This record gives sequence, structure tokens and C-alpha cells, in this order.
Amino acid sequence: MKTKEMDKLMAHFDKYFKQSDCQVLHPLSMTPHIDTLVYKPTSELPYWKLVSMGASDFRMPAKKPFLGDRNEYMMFVDAQEDLTDKETLDRYVMYLMEVAHYPIVNQCYITYGHSVEWKPEENEEMVCAFLEMPQIISDPNVLRCKLGLMKTAVCLQIVLLTKEETEKLLQIGPQQFSYYLYPENGSPRHFICELKRSEKF
Repeated sequence: MKTKEMDKLMAHFDKYFKQSDCQVLHPLSMTPHIDTLVYKPTSELPYWKLVSMGASDFRMPAKKPFLGDRNEYMMFVDAQEDLTDKETLDRYVMYLMEVAHYPIVNQCYITYGHSVEWKPEENEEMVCAFLEMPQIISDPNVLRCKLGLMKTAVCLQIVLLTKEETEKLLQIGPQQFSYYLYPENGSPRHFICELKRSEKF
């Protein structure tokens, strides 16, 4: 990703997260190179925000109807998780990169309503990532970031799911599952990512 595009992407999330204190994590060895932006919890958005930076360099095979052919991804993590701990942070970054690299490795298109599954390691609860609109952010313009004349990134939210939640997704379908995550009747929303499922979800 070009420096000018990185600056635009960071400015985009600075604007919609209303903070400018992100930490940039550079992978030691990863091809293609995708960075992670880490934003701390704030009073207005009281959870960690993790964002991919560089996934949109891959232009996915286009399908219609579609939001766009380049994605970046964000994840909202429980504020009580200690992301100053490298091992904990690395675990979340691993999940973020699992999704960010999926369309590249498989040369495929993924968007809102799609899911990415993986074989979990021992004692690992999360087995799937569901791609959602970032509805927790009140301004819908967070969804798209214009990086250049012919390059716009669609910024999707990742929601980590357990085996049971993945089975529910498969049973009711992506649209109904989206209503479950972000109900319109004022019920609690389910968008927080955790390594171990709790009542906070």
C-alpha cells in the first residue's frame, strides 16, 4: 500500500472513531504485507478497534450486486481485554489477518453477509468470522474510504463466532443473523469480539 493511501485510510478511521492515537503494527514476515491499526477504547467508543491496512491492495473478482471489489476490515474488542499484552493482541490480529488474507489466498470475492471459517486449535472457542456492516458507528460513511481516483476500500466489520453461533448463522441465514447482531427493536447488540465467549456479547 502506498504511503499516501495509508495516510488516507488512517485519516478515515481517525475521523469515524474520533481519535488519532492508533498504533501501527507491521508484520515481521507476511506476503502480501498487511498492517494492523490498533485504537484504544474511548468514552464514546468504549472498546478496542483493530483495523487492517493493506488488504484493499487486492482487487477481488467482481460479482454483482456488490458493495465494491476492495475490502478493509475492522474488529471491535472488549475493553477489558488486555491488548497491551502481546500474546493477547497477537491472537486478535491472527483472526483479523485470517479474514484479510482469505480472498487473496483463495482468489475469491467476500463481502457483507459472508463468513470465513477455520479449523480451531485446542481450547479455541472462535471458529468463524461473519462479515457485517459496521453499524455500531453511527455515520454510515465509515463503510467506504476513497484511497485514489479508481480505488475505494469497503470497510467491513468482523464478528467472531463460536461453533454454536456459526450453526445458528447457517440455520437462519446471513440476513436474519445480521438482525440478531444489530436488532432494530432496541434489544442488545452483539458485536464485541472475544477470545472466550461471555455475557458481554
